[in-house]
Amino acid sequence: MTSPGYYMNPSHKSCWQTCSACFRCANKGRYAKCQKCSGVHDPVGWIDENPDNFCQCTQGVLRWVTQQGQLVISRYNRDPFKGSLKESLPTEDDRDYESYVDQYREKLDNPYVSPVFIDSNGKRGYWDGGARFFDQEGNEIIHEH
Repeated sequence: MTSPGYYMNPSHKSCWQTCSACFRCANKGRYAKCQKCSGVHDPVGWIDENPDNFCQCTQGVLRWVTQQGQLVISRYNRDPFKGSLKESLPTEDDRDYESYVDQYREKLDNPYVSPVFIDSNGKRGYWDGGARFFDQEGNEIIHEH
């Protein structure tokens, strides 16, 4: 294993195609430039290239190299690409809640304010997604440690 940042994140390369079953590159091994590519999503840039670690999901085989370097080969018991995802439509309650959150974000002029939290005293408040908390009137709550 190399030091962080040594390799470029392979998922940013133009030849990268994400496999929806194993989330590695489905094109690994198809091009000459794949020899120096890990074929694994690697934001830190430190996964070494391994010729045994490539996607074979379309053939019904899962090949995986563990962090300890052990090669695991397993056959899928059913086709990982068969079937479809179904998404339910938002309910009226979901739409009302999203509208409420949008109005509050607009009121605070902060697009990152998260939904309601309740503190230890039972008071409602809002979190900005960072380190700041607000009460219902939009005043910042200062927490003493």
